[in-house]
Amino acid sequence: MMPTSRLTNFSAPLPSSQPSNGIPQCGIELIKEFEGYEAQAYADPIHGWSVPTIGYGTTKYPDGRQVQQGDTLTKEKAEQYLISHIATECTSALEKISTWGRMNANQRGALYSFAYNLGAAFYKDPGFESITKVCDSSDQWHDHAWVEAQFVKYCNPGTSAEAGLRTRRMAEAKLFCSP
Repeated sequence: MMPTSRLTNFSAPLPSSQPSNGIPQCGIELIKEFEGYEAQAYADPIHGWSVPTIGYGTTKYPDGRQVQQGDTLTKEKAEQYLISHIATECTSALEKISTWGRMNANQRGALYSFAYNLGAAFYKDPGFESITKVCDSSDQWHDHAWVEAQFVKYCNPGTSAEAGLRTRRMAEAKLFCSP
């Protein structure tokens, strides 16, 4: 969703407070870190102007309108749109994960970031067996090396996005393994 050249290193787990909508703040902050904020609409790095993007990776406003070239957005509105998108597009799919109720806020936050980037319906979907196994294997959640190895399988090897996605997946794994 964001050009890989703008990625910065996500350095540490964030506080696990949750906004009133139940989305862990650490997940919102991780998404913001890797998506980056753009006040002006920009061409999607992969799809160009066929997918205009703004804010923290917003392509469609909460009212259903598509982002248009020339649109501008404040940082505050961008965060509101991000949270709205997560709440409407990700939460119900993530709550179907069989272990969701046993996960801590950091684990949920990591999966919100993963879902925002790769689609919320990943759980038990073909091609997502490794991340599904992470979700279903609570006995291995403490094994950072194993969790990270599963997350980094989703970084589009051989593409220009690989390095940035690898960094994002490693940050998600680190957050997932944080108590």
